[in-house]
Amino acid sequence: MGVIFFACAYDIEAKIRSVYDADKFHANCYAHSGAVFSMHYLLRQKPYRIMWGGLDVVEEDNIQDFSKTEDLLGISTYVNFEDFVMNYENIEKEDYYEKIKDKVKFVNENYNLWEDINVEDEALAYFDWDTNHSVKYSGFLINHTKKLAVDLADYHSKSKFILENIVTAIDPIPVLTETGGGSRLAFLKGVTYDSTENLSETWCGDLLQIVDELPSDYKLIDCCFASLAEKTKYCYRIFGVDKDDFVVLDKNGNRLKVVSLDIFFDDRVAEFHVKAEKVNKGINFQFVKILEYDKEGD
Repeated sequence: MGVIFFACAYDIEAKIRSVYDADKFHANCYAHSGAVFSMHYLLRQKPYRIMWGGLDVVEEDNIQDFSKTEDLLGISTYVNFEDFVMNYENIEKEDYYEKIKDKVKFVNENYNLWEDINVEDEALAYFDWDTNHSVKYSGFLINHTKKLAVDLADYHSKSKFILENIVTAIDPIPVLTETGGGSRLAFLKGVTYDSTENLSETWCGDLLQIVDELPSDYKLIDCCFASLAEKTKYCYRIFGVDKDDFVVLDKNGNRLKVVSLDIFFDDRVAEFHVKAEKVNKGINFQFVKILEYDKEGD
């Protein structure tokens, strides 16, 4: 069925939270998703810690994976003790409860201390959803905790695709800030060669902001999250194929290169070019292996 996620922005000092039901990760991680609109709007106003939190944190002893106070406070924005009990009615009798009880207590105690704000209507108006169907990809998404930054225009140019005639993209915020496992469903069939799937989950709970100018002491990182299927269709539609019917990536005629991932999402398995074959009902894409993925040579 898949894990349900919540998009959470929270200010620890002011004790303010803004939380949105983001459903299953691969349903609402896009540039046109309401939860993404709200997160982008908030980050253009001031810094917030961001957590794309999965409900699986309440299962068994999963909360043990979180040790930082900032992360436990993030979890407290969208779950409380009732969520733990909902999965295990007699959780206090479970063998593992002794080692997680302090964290569960901390999360529960903080759950009701937050002041709630909802900015969805303001966000939709700010980005003019009816006209643009997308947040703005301008400026820089910066991580104050790690002093890193993503050029949003560059990210969008490498990650965008077309869905139901809307130009969109998997947004970087859900992938960078998720608590775990969601990106695997979004990238289940593989990613483009330029994707940086290794960055998923690495900004979870960090203090983020969207600004117009890159701070001088922040490091700009390469960031791209583009799933294989959507990007292949986009490149075929926009750039077409070369003389051998292989889908090309850009106006220069470079072939699109995609990769498959292992079942644990830890390693790339193989590289492919994509050949387009016209059939009666449309286009059939064939993946032609280039070579076995060589971690040492990459």
